[in-house]
Amino acid sequence: MFKYLLKKEFTLIFRDLHALMVLFIMPVIFILIMSLALKNSYSNTIDTPLKVAISSSKNNKTLKILSQEINKNALFESKFIKVKNKKEQLYKENYDFVIDIQRNFIERIKLNDKNFKLEIFSRPDISAQKIELLKKLISGASSKIILEDLLIQQKIKTKEVLDFESKIKSEFIYKNEEFKVTPTSVQQSVPAWLVFSMFFILIPISNTFINEKTFGTIDRIRSINVSLFPILIGKIIPYYFINQIQVIFMILVGIYLVPLLGGDSLEIAGNYFLIFLISSSVSIASICFALFIANVSKTTEEATTIGGVSNIILAALGGIMVPKFVMPQFMQDITEYSPMAWGLESFLEVFVRGGDFTDISTYVYKLFIFAIICLILAYILLKKRS
Repeated sequence: MFKYLLKKEFTLIFRDLHALMVLFIMPVIFILIMSLALKNSYSNTIDTPLKVAISSSKNNKTLKILSQEINKNALFESKFIKVKNKKEQLYKENYDFVIDIQRNFIERIKLNDKNFKLEIFSRPDISAQKIELLKKLISGASSKIILEDLLIQQKIKTKEVLDFESKIKSEFIYKNEEFKVTPTSVQQSVPAWLVFSMFFILIPISNTFINEKTFGTIDRIRSINVSLFPILIGKIIPYYFINQIQVIFMILVGIYLVPLLGGDSLEIAGNYFLIFLISSSVSIASICFALFIANVSKTTEEATTIGGVSNIILAALGGIMVPKFVMPQFMQDITEYSPMAWGLESFLEVFVRGGDFTDISTYVYKLFIFAIICLILAYILLKKRS
């Protein structure tokens, strides 16, 4: 009898083509958009640097050095321009910053002139972090120019002393020494929207389950001596296979399709068994959550509304829509209560950090406990209705 329940579920799944399109097409679009949109946040190259206009009454060697120092940072592209109207320069000429600076600013700094000031003008939509970074670059460049003058007076070779940056090396430390994957936007976006899409299995499950309750299908199945628990399990297995197909499909999109559009390719150097374990735990959690919503709701519209809103909230809190590392600390603490965050962090541990089972075990246990609670509640609600 159980194989006929499975056959029924697979038949219903492949009849609902619109729901299948939501499960596969929607996350592909999100992966492509977010991978390309966040590319500069992870890569060492900047496609569109911020334009900086250096305005002064007269150009000189010091201002040229200042401009060169700013241009060493890939985020900025500076030019010396005589700015007559700052508003026009920012809004019509599309500059991001205008630096109003006196041509003898180094001399005035050396003299500790209290009336000296350097002004940075920008549009109000420029982030405070970028303004602070530009301030640090200007301050560092000015200090370097002053120090270079001092070293020349002392007849000390300036090139070896001032070339600090070339002596500073950065290196990633992975949990697994053999794991070498460069962090990119696609490493974040693929697992994020993969988890989101797996939880959207709620739509086809709730549609079929509520229709079966409404039209008495479940009652007819029970009339031939089939208990409620096999009916629920019969829902889990087919959709579990759909989720695993989603996982494979989204990973292939990250590996092959994203690079074709100019993004980075998804690199998988982690343990494949751990990826399968994570995808299984996320899948079971999402399906059991969908069964719970389907039994709470009375109509398909109600299930779609409740499920859709709850999924969006869990995604927003779980670091799916906004990466966790850009959130303030109190928001990062809240993410610990979202099942989507457990799935995402597990994938990131394997995809990005080279973690092993001990690094993801807590998240996996949480997902299975969440699944068991949802399944028990779904069973209680279904039994109460019967």
